Amino acid sequence: MSIKLLKRGKQLTDQKAEKLKTKFLTNENFDILIDYDCDVIDNYGNPLLRFRKNVIPKNILELGYNSFKKSIVKNVGRGVAAGGYDTSGKFDISPEVTSGNVGYMDARPGNLDYCRLTSFGREYFNEFQSGIPFVEYIDYLYSKLCPKHYLKQKTIADSTNRNFVISNTSFTTVTVNQNFQTAVHKDAGDYKDGFGNLIVYNNGSYDGGFFVLPQYKIAVDVQSTDALFVDVHQWHGNTEMKLRKGFDDIFRISFVLYYRENMFKCKQPSEQLKDIKIKRNGYFRL
Repeated sequence: MSIKLLKRGKQLTDQKAEKLKTKFLTNENFDILIDYDCDVIDNYGNPLLRFRKNVIPKNILELGYNSFKKSIVKNVGRGVAAGGYDTSGKFDISPEVTSGNVGYMDARPGNLDYCRLTSFGREYFNEFQSGIPFVEYIDYLYSKLCPKHYLKQKTIADSTNRNFVISNTSFTTVTVNQNFQTAVHKDAGDYKDGFGNLIVYNNGSYDGGFFVLPQYKIAVDVQSTDALFVDVHQWHGNTEMKLRKGFDDIFRISFVLYYRENMFKCKQPSEQLKDIKIKRNGYFRL
């Protein structure tokens, strides 16, 4: 298998790239489109992305989609990735998109101050369990394609309470998006020494939907059974997905698997319950 190695420096200054935040990208924001096996490094030899075609068995990909599709809901909390927040009302909300989470979430002080299974997992526990082989397969690809990043992430996952890690993988959480054109952003809340990934399940035919690193003017055409591992702490976003005329029920599902950076702080569920009772009642009673 021939894998192309591409060296690419920044095509925009940091200041110009920063100005793209919350903007939606077009074909004008890249001059290289990758649709072949390729590794990209920056001028200092740091990996920017690793892309492989047709490395996920179709049955594994379909298992992931069929297991996790019920997690996708209307969501007004995706912030910068959805184009930014509207702060004029009582609550900060972002434009509505279809997106959901699978797996586990960390504590959010002042709100849900305990680690927990996502609402999808609680409501559709059997579907969550059935999709674990999909997560395990992406974990396997991650370990082979990005071993240095994987080792760091797996080490912290292995030190995390096992109640809040998906099987024996390096992942705690999967974000599932449908037809979601993300605005320019940098990922936040994930493990910073890890490497992001993007898996796509397509139904039907469309144009666009490219993943773009605008500061480097590189785009990747990720299709079903492909795997993209990428530095998501660089500015990135997607171009518009344009449905082709004459086709019905066309959609693009993207899966992003990651370790939430504060999950290592999660306590045993029994300890969390004790903390919650003390906080609510001022004392703990069996």
